[in-house]
Amino acid sequence: MMQQLINDVNKALDAECYYAALSLVLTFPDICGKAEYPQEKSTAKRYKDWYDEYIGKYERCPCDYCKNTPMPYLSGEVVYSLRNFLLHQGTPNIDPLRIKNYNNKIDNFELVIESKKPFDFYSDASGIIDGKVRTYRINVRRFCLIVCSNARMYYESNQDKFNFFNFSIINWDIEIEKNNLR
Repeated sequence: MMQQLINDVNKALDAECYYAALSLVLTFPDICGKAEYPQEKSTAKRYKDWYDEYIGKYERCPCDYCKNTPMPYLSGEVVYSLRNFLLHQGTPNIDPLRIKNYNNKIDNFELVIESKKPFDFYSDASGIIDGKVRTYRINVRRFCLIVCSNARMYYESNQDKFNFFNFSIINWDIEIEKNNLR
């Protein structure tokens, strides 16, 4: 199932349906978090913990300057806020008041949509203006590629944890073709 969802994100990006791709990819930490922490009752905790462990810790700025003045980055808290705003309110934004960790605070959040490049090289940007205003600019393509890659790797290494996927989907076109009903 995860591979089909990842394929759908890529199809949405190819069709430049950025909000559809972003909306779907924001569910991946939910799905993988459920697999990794099946006993955890809090969806928010599962989501943030999985994201931070498999993606967020690699999003932090590694430079020496950032050790004294941590730059904003896409932490589990930030991405969970984006998920809630986009999926529940249709707004591609975050709620800075709900972000508890100061290092994750973002005062100015911007979404970037960009056409596909030949080498899939896209970038985000973060900064601190006048020592006060913490900014983050997220590129939808970059974010989708990173989350899809990590979700795919996680799924391939942990397929046994995804036994909660218990459903049936019938592709009616294939069924008709198999039964020569056309």
